[in-house]
Amino acid sequence: MTQQATFLHVTDAHISEDGISFQRDDHKFGIPGLPRGSREAALRDIFSRLAEKLLAEERTLDGVLFSGDAQDRGAPGGHELLFQLIMENLSDVGITPTKILATPGNHDVPRDTPPSSVERYADFNRVWRDAGCVVPWLDGIDTWPRADATVKHSLVAEDCSWAIYPVNTSNWSHVTSLLPEPLSEVWDSIPTALAPGDNVRASKIRDQLQKLTRYDMARVSEHQLEALRAAMGSTPAPTLGRQLKIVMMHHHLRAPSLREELKPFADISNLEQVRALLRGSGVDIAVHGHKHEHAVNYDHIYAGSGEEPHRMLVVSGATFEVGREHDAMRLITLTGLPHTPKVEIEALPLPRAGADWQLSAPIVRRLWTQVGKPSDPITLAPDAPVVIQGSEIDEVYARACAAAASDVARSTLIVHLDLNSDARLQLPSGYPLSEGLDSSERERWLNELVTWCQMDRSHLEHRITYLHGSRLRRYGGCIDQVRRITNLLRQKPSTRAIAITIDPFRDFKYKLEDEEFASFCLVQFRRRDHFDGTKVVDAIAFYRAQEFTRWWPVNVAELRLLLCEICDELQFKPGRITTVTSDARTIARSPTQVAMPIIDRWLDQAPEKLHILANVIVKCSIEGDPQTTVVLGWRHALKELLVSAQRFNGDGIPIAIEGLRMLAKYVNVSAQMEDKGAERFAICLNALADHNEAYELTKQEQADFNRWSPTAMTHVGELTCLTDERLDSSNLTPQK
Repeated sequence: MTQQATFLHVTDAHISEDGISFQRDDHKFGIPGLPRGSREAALRDIFSRLAEKLLAEERTLDGVLFSGDAQDRGAPGGHELLFQLIMENLSDVGITPTKILATPGNHDVPRDTPPSSVERYADFNRVWRDAGCVVPWLDGIDTWPRADATVKHSLVAEDCSWAIYPVNTSNWSHVTSLLPEPLSEVWDSIPTALAPGDNVRASKIRDQLQKLTRYDMARVSEHQLEALRAAMGSTPAPTLGRQLKIVMMHHHLRAPSLREELKPFADISNLEQVRALLRGSGVDIAVHGHKHEHAVNYDHIYAGSGEEPHRMLVVSGATFEVGREHDAMRLITLTGLPHTPKVEIEALPLPRAGADWQLSAPIVRRLWTQVGKPSDPITLAPDAPVVIQGSEIDEVYARACAAAASDVARSTLIVHLDLNSDARLQLPSGYPLSEGLDSSERERWLNELVTWCQMDRSHLEHRITYLHGSRLRRYGGCIDQVRRITNLLRQKPSTRAIAITIDPFRDFKYKLEDEEFASFCLVQFRRRDHFDGTKVVDAIAFYRAQEFTRWWPVNVAELRLLLCEICDELQFKPGRITTVTSDARTIARSPTQVAMPIIDRWLDQAPEKLHILANVIVKCSIEGDPQTTVVLGWRHALKELLVSAQRFNGDGIPIAIEGLRMLAKYVNVSAQMEDKGAERFAICLNALADHNEAYELTKQEQADFNRWSPTAMTHVGELTCLTDERLDSSNLTPQK
């Protein structure tokens, strides 16, 4: 298959056999023997330099795209001169008449000739059509639905990887409008009536009246639109990949610059019909001239419903004028065909005699995208990965959740978050945490959770797979991967700054159904060195599955914590975070179903709180703020335990075990001999821990959950009542 194709785009040459003046220099007075500057001479120079350049680089052209206005105000000879220059200079680099595409511009049709007439296209056809060039379907010349089979209306690659179609937009250019009655009856007599006996004045009036009724109208006829649709639909398809389609026309689709043009019919009159054709036929690139403005922009064409935009690249070609000589022509190169097409556009300036030809860097635009619907011709296949990106966590979070719930449910989703390097670790404002928590409490909850996930040791490692800290910092029991990454990035922007959390010897089981390991599988840290000396580190993490409503913000916070740890050590700036998941999903969850219950996390993070809570329960009193905080945390833990037992979750949930048992031990040790309430409290704690452990050993399917849930809620309810009996609401006020 073709990997590359290059075309020369020529537009708005505006030349004639009599010569068109083009004075590049400031001549204050005339000197004998100095040649008169002309557009024709300038064109010869650039064609000569182009041929020299292509031959030296051993490059060939796959075609020449001439998008109209060879002539200047209809002056004869422009077509012949341009065709001659092309053939004289470019035949050695692959150009034959059959590889030239030409379409007439508004300066190429004689003024006041009827639309769709033979005389309107006589000069154009005599040069381009008769030589065998590729020309557009012409109203009045070609017939619909039958056309002359000997005339080519498209240029197609040998392997059909690309196809180009010229379009005629000048059939109604410079036409004289029909006058209404009774003005038409007296129109011809007006000049004589206004200037009786003065033929010179009458002639000037007649010319001015003629201009008032002449309109330079751009339009594509219905017959040509149908001919184009049929041609695009019948062009043979490539054997591999999709065909890249290009249209070439004289007039613009949209204004390519901020310059305003005030005149009737400044734009194509049936523009939306033309755009509907481009969208429906899957055109990738539109090339035009007319406005003398160089621009390369994406145009998004929507259907009538306003959904599923089709993206098309529009290349507007300039010309050369005094003071604007940097983009006289351009080379358009297609690369990456057929699967990853890109366009490189090299502006060709007018050369100066004896001086090197200085070309600027090409403009590069990509034609393929990962995002979109299957009906969009430039997108990848259905179920292709979707990319969501942004710098605001609230916006990115909302869009990622929406995508995971619909567009890419159970499919691949890539989320790219470019946070400010000084941004704090925080939850999105839409994150469904318990009501009534202020921003500081939400931030504290998040920090405690991600800090626990990143602990290098935990009492819960044997049963909790997503304790990433122990796997990152003690991989295989001995490798600190975070330290290794820090040392690597200190030396250079290494691509080996990778950490993994999957240990095949530990996680892969002989019985596949027994396997259980974290969704977070791998993370790579990438160092970027800026020109100002700033060094930034990005994190790219892969997840085998990822829940976005609850888990994604926690995952991002954990990656942010790792980034900050590495960057603080290196004095670098934390940069972008990218998450890649092959199984995106959203499931309504409670925080308990994301975070290990508070009572178990205390065992790792704050074991003293278990001592404090046991002491409060035994003494039936709260003394001071530390005890108040612990009791509030315990009550919150009871609510989490209740919520987790109220709704089945097929992904499984973390449930409290070890923390409950440790609290029961502390209560038994501290309680008085005859304290039946404290004894009952400890018995209930152990009963819930035993029941939870039994459930964790099951497959945790719906039937298992249905057996576990009622008893779990009963135990939680009893613990809540016992807590209320020993600590009434008045005891929540610290005693001084």
